[in-house]
Amino acid sequence: MREQEDGGLQAAGRRGGVVRALLGLGAIAEGAAAAEGGVPRKAGAGDGGGEERRAVVRVVAADMPPALQRRAFRCARDELAGMPRSPRRLEPKRLALALKKEFDTAYGPAWHCIVGTSFGSYVTHARGGFLYFSVDKVYILLFRTAVEPQPHCEDQTVSS
Repeated sequence: MREQEDGGLQAAGRRGGVVRALLGLGAIAEGAAAAEGGVPRKAGAGDGGGEERRAVVRVVAADMPPALQRRAFRCARDELAGMPRSPRRLEPKRLALALKKEFDTAYGPAWHCIVGTSFGSYVTHARGGFLYFSVDKVYILLFRTAVEPQPHCEDQTVSS
C-alpha cells in the first residue's frame, strides 16, 4: 500500500514539474502552491499585503503545443494581475477578449475564449488548437476553429 502512495506522489510531482516546465519556471519554492504548479504573482496595493502570492495554474485538457500553452498562461496571468483586487472582481469578458486578441494577432483568426468560474461547453476545435486550464479558481477555455473562406458571390438576380 505504501508503494502505491509513493508512486502517486511521484506522479503528482512529475505533473507539477511538467506544468512548471510549460510555464518556464524551472524550480520554484517548495510548498502546496509550488507542488501544484504555482506561479509567482506580485500582490497589488489593494491586497492588504506586500508579499508575493502564487497563482495556481492547472491544465485540465490540452491539444496545443507547449509554446502556445505558455503564451496563454502568461497572457492570462498578466491580465488577471491587472484587474482590481479591492473589491476582488473578476472581469471575465476582459480576460476572454485579451486572450482572443492575443491569439488572433499571433496565430491567425478564429480563436474563441470562454472564461468563468462555472460553465459547460461542447466545442469542435481545429487540431492543435484547444486548451482548457485554470488560474486559481478561474477556468479558461481557449480554442480555435477552422476558417474556410466564403466564395465571393455576385448578385444572383437574373434580369429577363
